[in-house]
Amino acid sequence: MRFISLHEEKLTKLYQKKGIITVSDLSISNIADSFNILIKYHHLNSKCLYDNNCGLMLLKENQRIENERADFFHEMAHFFSHVGDQRKMVKDFVRLQERQAHWISLYASMPRFIFEPILNETRSLKELVEVFQLPETMIKERIRIIRQQNSTQSYYDNLHQQEDLRINRSLQKEKIYDSTLEVLQKLSNQVGEEKLSYEIQSLLR
Repeated sequence: MRFISLHEEKLTKLYQKKGIITVSDLSISNIADSFNILIKYHHLNSKCLYDNNCGLMLLKENQRIENERADFFHEMAHFFSHVGDQRKMVKDFVRLQERQAHWISLYASMPRFIFEPILNETRSLKELVEVFQLPETMIKERIRIIRQQNSTQSYYDNLHQQEDLRINRSLQKEKIYDSTLEVLQKLSNQVGEEKLSYEIQSLLR
């Protein structure tokens, strides 16, 4: 079990299905081609028009590459997860979609199965900025999320190990009541010892 959001899990499967498995596959041109998105540049803020099958993305021109890619993945987040025209939505719902797009853009631009191995081998934040060509703030936030997920994973792994240890101790033969052993023996006679778990078989020997 790994602690990731449903959006992240869905996006991971989608990327892998499309053959997006390395950092070089995360280029704007490759992602756009993979999802049938036409890219155009204009002088206004970035936006994306799309339906279920294709889209037109208008990216703001003359930006630093890090900001251009941040805009691109933000708009892709809407493409992946949202429907409808924000111009016709109430403001609270628009704000909700924008918050969701922020988080999804982190998963889309730095999918964990690509990002984490590179993170583990990289010595500086500057190197990550150069590799992923994203703003430092986005990369810091992605690192924080992954560390939080790993911490949660470690906590539950430890709980699981403690529970396994408790169960194993409770199944030690000298701690089992004779009446319990009699019931287990009857069960063994009825279904056959080979169908019992290894732990139960050990108690009956």
